Amino acid sequence: MRFFKDFLADLRRVPQMASSLAGRARLLREDETGTVAMMFALSIVIVFGMVGGAIDYGRAASAREQIQNAVDASVLAAVRVWQTERDVALAQEKGLEYYNKNKPSALESAVSGFSSDAQRNSIVMEAQATVPAPFLALLRGGRGYTVSARSEALLAIGGNAGSNLEISLMLDVTGSMAGTKIDDLKVAAKDLVDIVVWDDQSEYSSRIAIVPFAQAVHLGSTALVDHVRGGVKKSSCLAWDSPCTSYANASPSATQWTWGSPATWFRWSRADGFGTRTHKASSYCVTERVGANRFTDEAPNNGSDKVGPLYAGLSSTDEQANCSLVDSADMEVNSIQPLTNDKDLLKRRIGKLELAGSTAGQIGTAWAWYMLSPKWAHLWPAESRPKAYGSPKLQKIAILMTDGEYNTAYCNGVLAKDSGVGSNSSQINCNATNGQAHTQATSLCTAMKSGGTGITVYTIGFALGGNATAISTLRNCASDESKFYEATDGEALRQAFRDIALQIARLRLTQ
Repeated sequence: MRFFKDFLADLRRVPQMASSLAGRARLLREDETGTVAMMFALSIVIVFGMVGGAIDYGRAASAREQIQNAVDASVLAAVRVWQTERDVALAQEKGLEYYNKNKPSALESAVSGFSSDAQRNSIVMEAQATVPAPFLALLRGGRGYTVSARSEALLAIGGNAGSNLEISLMLDVTGSMAGTKIDDLKVAAKDLVDIVVWDDQSEYSSRIAIVPFAQAVHLGSTALVDHVRGGVKKSSCLAWDSPCTSYANASPSATQWTWGSPATWFRWSRADGFGTRTHKASSYCVTERVGANRFTDEAPNNGSDKVGPLYAGLSSTDEQANCSLVDSADMEVNSIQPLTNDKDLLKRRIGKLELAGSTAGQIGTAWAWYMLSPKWAHLWPAESRPKAYGSPKLQKIAILMTDGEYNTAYCNGVLAKDSGVGSNSSQINCNATNGQAHTQATSLCTAMKSGGTGITVYTIGFALGGNATAISTLRNCASDESKFYEATDGEALRQAFRDIALQIARLRLTQ
């Protein structure tokens, strides 16, 4: 560093100055009686120069460290903007703005250099300042020391300086996302894909899974539904309007259906007590898992570990009517996407998101976990299978996004009587098997973050309007307070996704 060389040169000049003063004193002395006093005074000059010089050096070194910290933070801010906006001029503007806010207030300093390298995805910033040197000012002609700092930042290839990434992205497509909100979500989620999924996957992979959710989760395949939910069996209700047995209670029995083997059509008593209503099982959508493993990621291979069916409670044979998530003409709409590093595919699936029903966030949370769980790996193609928990150089990330309170819970796959959404005419005369939706989600998050999974959970609330239950649920689900984001508008939502993406694919200072 230049100021250190200047400081050493100044220290070498202290004895020279003392010797010069001694020579002048000898010319002035009339006798030798003051020799001792003179030598003492000259010694004081040397000691004062050395001690004072050390103080000056310490002040300069401290100032340089402060400037270096400001440059480091500013170049990271600049490269974030450049990475997301692909605008070098804007990156420079934001970098300068950030430096001016974080530079030492007691010094006059400025950015002296800014350059970008598109080949290396890097930005270099330099800054300098002049630090007063009151003790050595006599030697320096009143000048202080010039201190400088330089820093280069780039997006670390392989995420956290060399690791594999598995990211599960739970996205809310409920009816409350109407208007510009669903479009804001698409932009924000695509931003994350662009940042996190890098082009060179030869050494380290970065893959994303997508889990859209509303009142259920759409699996996009009857074969997958039949595996995780079980095969569909017939009941005495062959159609919505056919004569069939009406059950006063909703408890499943051998003559009705069991979890994993839902009847195609079924009739339950309405919650309002006015007769019954016939419900049809969706061929593509599933609901909560019940039993001992309702809040675990155990594989759905045994009957008791199957997930629940969805009975939409609509008198129709139309699959779209029986699960509002489904677009009968395009199975990619709103359906899950297992882990992939295909950016075009991911962004296409995000672009196809459409508005659906109510908010069963506990089901979305469960499937966000299943996508990362090695216990569910056998359900996916080889390239989409998650790695084992605890694998070296592996990050597993769940990002849970919603715009409201989880309010949809089920009894036997039908909207429960105590669910926070729907009406007595559409609800079954039975309370939710697993309890309220938000408490289920909290239990799932707690289990997902523990037990050696190594999963880090980020949560994003979008335009929550101060909903205390929604905020509490998301805050409790996040791995820590810093990983909960509350976005009030579309720009804030986009920034939340960017910030998470840039934490996952960390920016790295190279010097």
